[in-house]
Amino acid sequence: MQNAGEGVRSVQQGGTISVNVGPNDTSVDVKVAGSSDSSTFDVDPGKNVNIPVPPVPGGTLLFVTVGKGLRARIIVVEVVSSFD
Repeated sequence: MQNAGEGVRSVQQGGTISVNVGPNDTSVDVKVAGSSDSSTFDVDPGKNVNIPVPPVPGGTLLFVTVGKGLRARIIVVEVVSSFD
């Protein structure tokens, strides 16, 4: 995972998104931009967790939400194509 929580992060297709979860948060939501596709992952509070990148094409933006209400953080992640 690139960047330290600033701006847009990038992650390779098939990779994982590393997310820092606060002490009161028990889930992380991942939504595909421009789609109704979303997933919720139950996580242990107060830890760093690795969330799998959904099977989407390169260039797709993902919105990763940690927390609820006014405490919510939204992390924008761009999926980068792998060139094998």
